[in-house]
Amino acid sequence: MTYLQRAWPFVALMLLPLTAAYAIDRLVLAPSCPDCHAAKTESLPLFDETGDGLVRIRANNMTFRARSAGSNNDAGEGVILLHGFPATSIMWEPMLAALAEKGYKAIAFDQRGYSPGARPRMENAYTKGKLANDVVAVADAAGFERFHVIGHDFGGAIAWTLADRHPERVLSLTSLSMPHPLALSEALSNPSPQWPASSYVLFYRFPVIPELVMGFDRAALLARWKWDRHPEQQVTEYRSVFSEPGALRAALDWYRAFEFRSLDPASRVRPPTLFLWGEEDRAFSRPSAMATGNFMDGPYRLRTLNAGHNLMLDAPTIVISEVVDHIETAVAVRKQWTATLASNAEHEDSACDQAAPHCLRIHLSPEGRTFRIRNQCNDTYKGVVRIMCSGWAPDADVKFRFNLGAKSELAQEGMGTQTAGDNGTCYIRPRLCAKVLTPVPPSTAGFSPNLKCAYQKRNGGDDDQRSKNN
Repeated sequence: MTYLQRAWPFVALMLLPLTAAYAIDRLVLAPSCPDCHAAKTESLPLFDETGDGLVRIRANNMTFRARSAGSNNDAGEGVILLHGFPATSIMWEPMLAALAEKGYKAIAFDQRGYSPGARPRMENAYTKGKLANDVVAVADAAGFERFHVIGHDFGGAIAWTLADRHPERVLSLTSLSMPHPLALSEALSNPSPQWPASSYVLFYRFPVIPELVMGFDRAALLARWKWDRHPEQQVTEYRSVFSEPGALRAALDWYRAFEFRSLDPASRVRPPTLFLWGEEDRAFSRPSAMATGNFMDGPYRLRTLNAGHNLMLDAPTIVISEVVDHIETAVAVRKQWTATLASNAEHEDSACDQAAPHCLRIHLSPEGRTFRIRNQCNDTYKGVVRIMCSGWAPDADVKFRFNLGAKSELAQEGMGTQTAGDNGTCYIRPRLCAKVLTPVPPSTAGFSPNLKCAYQKRNGGDDDQRSKNN
């Protein structure tokens, strides 16, 4: 007989009082509630892209409870907001109002497990990939071809996953409190402050017991532990949700299905990203926050705040200002780059359809700020160096065109993987496209005018940090 076979009767005996208490709570103490959360949700209007307030959104063969704002902003870009545990879309009401006032269309929805019409029973239904697919489906239902995404806590983990798996849909990313999942995994792989900070997750991953403890007396423990500083309106909604059968189990299944390494370690986040982290955060340590920049391949900024984990409670004014500014900057810079690309379109040629010969090479300086083309061929070449400003216009690039005589070289300063000052981040594709030309006079050789990234940081402070990618 194995150890587990011998031990299970004792485990069952220990669980018996908890099970009995839970049954009494659900069957005796819990009042009948024909007007509870699920019933109220069923009475909500279906989202039709024209109304604000509480709505239902049908997406991914489920029905999500959501809050919509700014639906009349016809020219506004879409923003999707993702809550964490244990919360709902109500946490985003101040942010929704601010985004709508700035001209955006914003939707915050109660995610899978939290919405009564989107509560699968199987644990594997709550992987980050499936939760990210829900976001895409909600965006499709809302008519957002591309959108900005904001996530807090576990909602931030879904936002990171979304940017990794669907970068073509994400205009910008903002994560509140939650580091990049691989940065968090890195912090847990070595002895660090993240170990005790993450110990609560081990309890969440236990079967049954967390539901029995945290669900007793209509989530009274959660109310004292997690919601003690929340507005009464939020606490009322949270307790209404977690008093429903299956809701707390579904929310905890997010943790049970969580895998740090579900993201490709080789992948890099391309959309412009803002990471807000509180110095007093007890869930995510400084090492995990600082390591997040290692997984960026696009414009990135870390802003540290004098706050705890619940940033929307501790520093709502600063958070809203930072998030709105980040989104508006992304919009402005993308428009600039779109115009730049359009102005260069007439100069397109077929040179980039041809591979450059081996004797024509590009060299990137170690700091990534200068590249040099060396023509060791006996012919003159017309060619293109492809430059991408990653994140702002992910499907387009700027081309530096050149005419380079035989046995000569040209250098371009001020471009690279990390530009100086408040500029954004440009990336050189280490590939040349060229075709042989008739000889040209040396005086005509040279680059087209320099184009620089224009990402302007606003309202920054000394605590702003940028990733350095070499």
